[in-house]
Amino acid sequence: MLKQKKIDFEVNLTKMKWCPKHVSEIPKVISRAFERDITMGMIQPIIGTDHVKQWVLKEDKDIPEFFNAPNMMQEWIAEKLIKVRIPDGIIPKDFQPKKVKILATGQKIAKFFGEDPVSSRVVECTLKLFDCRHFYLKQTLPGSGASPHWMIFEGRWAPTERGLRLTFLIRYSWQLNRKPPMDFSVEATREDSVTSLAWEGETEKQLNGNIPAIVGTEDFYWAELVQEGSVSMAHLRWNEDDEESTTSCPGATPTPDLPTPEELTAKRSEQSRRSASRPDDCNAPSRAPAEAKTPVTFAVHPGLKKPEARPSDSTQMAGSQRFKAEGGGVLLIEDTESPWPLYIGLGIFVLMSSFVFFSYANQ
Repeated sequence: MLKQKKIDFEVNLTKMKWCPKHVSEIPKVISRAFERDITMGMIQPIIGTDHVKQWVLKEDKDIPEFFNAPNMMQEWIAEKLIKVRIPDGIIPKDFQPKKVKILATGQKIAKFFGEDPVSSRVVECTLKLFDCRHFYLKQTLPGSGASPHWMIFEGRWAPTERGLRLTFLIRYSWQLNRKPPMDFSVEATREDSVTSLAWEGETEKQLNGNIPAIVGTEDFYWAELVQEGSVSMAHLRWNEDDEESTTSCPGATPTPDLPTPEELTAKRSEQSRRSASRPDDCNAPSRAPAEAKTPVTFAVHPGLKKPEARPSDSTQMAGSQRFKAEGGGVLLIEDTESPWPLYIGLGIFVLMSSFVFFSYANQ
């Protein structure tokens, strides 16, 4: 169960690069985030803070006093944010980060997964779509030990001609076994936090596009999300870059597809039918059966004699043997090596052995 004492709503002015001019703008930001009509009385008191000092924002003049006050923390971590309490009935009573959604109330209709480099890290991203037109986007930083860090975005999705349009409404971070326990907060997103994802190809199994970045200096990063169950987890991407990388070299001739067993059977049947319907020709050379003409099949032709003429282009020499390609196969014609060199070598060996034997015997 959630161990936080309370759940606050934050408007991080530093991250949003925005500062309200009127106090009445603050409930409008919260109304957009939760898609509810929020009034000033529902979120009192409105607190401005820099994580060290607090200011109560009651009137418009209190906003510049808070926003322009010197930061009490180091510059690289200094922030100015507005905190309010979340009205009752907005956050589910059984809410648990990562397990229960805040905005989504419908059934899940699709889930996408991706793993992409962001700055110097690799971020795992999961996108879930619900039939109530809300989405749930979770980003995880792998390698963070037994207590991984999650950043979760929720908002609305809408179909487009080429893919999906995502409108981000809220975000919140979560980490298991956080010590010491801290107050859990839901953050507002910028009003222009909208992005589009496009389908890869015609199958609608992969979405590509920019989504908010949780590491690095850029606001967005390029993500490739594959629908769960559409491909094996060992290979998540099949973009045009991958297809180009598999090409051998420029100008290379693509390797033709091998015929299937059904195609081979049909081809053999057609050849047999033509052979049966063709009249006999006494002058035609004998041919091997059609069944022996399949690719990568090597058969010895027993009835061929040694040709007197020079081998044709279809006949090739390989060592001491002659091969001839016929009907997609290779026929061994004959061994052309003469036995005389063997006989001569044997005779020389016998003479030398006899000479050595008689020389030894006369000593």
